[in-house]
Amino acid sequence: MTSFFSSLYNMIGGEKVLKGIDISRYQAGINIDVLDVDFVIAKATEGVGYSDPNYQEYMKQALNSNKLIGLYHYARPDLSNSPGDEATWFLSKVKDYIKKAILVLDWEVPGSIDDTTWAYNFLKTVYEKTGVRPIIYMSAAPANTYDWSRVVNGNFGLWIASYGANTGAPSTPPTTKYWPFYILWQYTSKGYINGYSKNLDLDYFYGTESTWKKYANPSGEEITPSPTPSKEKYEVGDVVSFNYLYKSSYATGKVTSQIHSGTITRVIENRPAPYLINRGTGWLSNDLILSSQTNKFTIGTKVKTTKQGNASSDGTSNTAKSGIIGKITRIIPDAKYPYLVSTTVPMGWYKKDALELV
Repeated sequence: MTSFFSSLYNMIGGEKVLKGIDISRYQAGINIDVLDVDFVIAKATEGVGYSDPNYQEYMKQALNSNKLIGLYHYARPDLSNSPGDEATWFLSKVKDYIKKAILVLDWEVPGSIDDTTWAYNFLKTVYEKTGVRPIIYMSAAPANTYDWSRVVNGNFGLWIASYGANTGAPSTPPTTKYWPFYILWQYTSKGYINGYSKNLDLDYFYGTESTWKKYANPSGEEITPSPTPSKEKYEVGDVVSFNYLYKSSYATGKVTSQIHSGTITRVIENRPAPYLINRGTGWLSNDLILSSQTNKFTIGTKVKTTKQGNASSDGTSNTAKSGIIGKITRIIPDAKYPYLVSTTVPMGWYKKDALELV
């Protein structure tokens, strides 16, 4: 019987080769829209319990700029995880992209690189759950050293990494012992593309756009569009509590916070950590927020002071007048007098019950 990927190989017939990149959280901030590539493959998950904080943003950018997509899972059999558990975790995170993206097992973990049975069972589980045959990524050495017959006979294709001198340009294409061909070749880790200043992994895909889509959606059935992303859970002005903050809206640089509550002062939709706290303290994702309270008094709200306040947020200075009409220009949630009301200059700090909307 002719294998699935052999049939696809015959479809290629010497037609164009597509060019692309593969990325992970280390490329946070990359502007995929401006890159001259045909496809983008992003890391989605690793082991059980970890998901890359940026892959959703990468996929959104790629799809919005009409680029083909792929998603990969970094295997961790060295942590005694079962292939079934890791496959289930991977699919739970990429479910919105199944039959849109090529699915990939990244096989490079030291100490377990020879466990071809584990790899086969992961690939098989993904196929049984989705009807999509994932491919496997590895370097040329393990691809030609260990017995991959079972994977090849299961019709799971190969993405091979081979850099040669790794100058950024393709070297001599690698050969394979078990697969009749490979569908993707990662030919450098030091590539350069206009629009991004750092090194990138660069890849060739041996096929057309229709070939790629056949790997992603072999049945060819119509794909139901993903629902429109829902509104962010929290809004500007909400006071939230937390233990950790990210340094960026891309959910990078997670640190223990010295404060444990704050006011959301900005929301960037569809970012992994969309909520800016206190105009620069840090960024929060939905899962880091422990509790919240909706606050109708936010930065910029026009108010009238109905009670006296204080010249200091901690209440240790002179009193501030009532009857002032101004705008809230700063909020310190944990302070005794949390709201700074200003006209042309700061006038004083007030409690919430001393403020009236104007």
